[in-house]
Amino acid sequence: MSQSNSAAGVRSGKIQWVPLESSPEAMNRVIYRLGVEDSVGFSDVLGLDEELLTMVAQPVNALVFLFPLTDKFEEGRKQEATSSSNSVSPKVWFMQQTIGNACGTMAIFHAMANNQQNLPIGGEMAAFFERTKDMTPDERAADLEKDSAVAVAHKEGAAEGQTAAPKPGEDVNHHYSAFACIDGHLYELDGRLPAPINHGPSVDVLKDGARVIRQRIQSFADDSLAFSVISLGPSSDDDDY
Repeated sequence: MSQSNSAAGVRSGKIQWVPLESSPEAMNRVIYRLGVEDSVGFSDVLGLDEELLTMVAQPVNALVFLFPLTDKFEEGRKQEATSSSNSVSPKVWFMQQTIGNACGTMAIFHAMANNQQNLPIGGEMAAFFERTKDMTPDERAADLEKDSAVAVAHKEGAAEGQTAAPKPGEDVNHHYSAFACIDGHLYELDGRLPAPINHGPSVDVLKDGARVIRQRIQSFADDSLAFSVISLGPSSDDDDY
């Protein structure tokens, strides 16, 4: 499994977490620790072609995409996020990332927060969303830095991985973003970016998110690079936490 990194490009180098492994088990450990009911959870997306997408449990609420960090790819996404044509609905919940190696939990929070009306969220996660609902993205980031419950849940999720976890702040080269349909549009949500990216009208995050992710992967033109996609939806029957 690949590890994620968000140490480069975050606005504060003061706090460093251990990267979260790209696995549903690790992500589910985080959300269940924070009070999400286990009727929903994260699951692997085995492929992005139409046949494999039919195997994904429905309804899909969001997608999480793990990809390698490159300067060219990041610069392209920053241009999209700052473009005058990138219109963002006020209904989008967004948070900047200021904690190094927190991108896995950031993607989880973006996926969950933008589906609050559809998901059984309780406990510490519900409390965080309620407390920060009227905050700016930067204010939410500052609040997260002080949230010990989220830090503990992330640490437990990082320990869930099948590979040895890097040390906090260790240089690894993968990153997470989330995709969700909000107010009739598909958004790419990544706290490293200055704003969410609007990918156009959509009410099907699985179909349209997979299309955008395929385009993202093709832009790398390197078959040796590692990518993964995880869906948020109904828990699979064999989940056991």
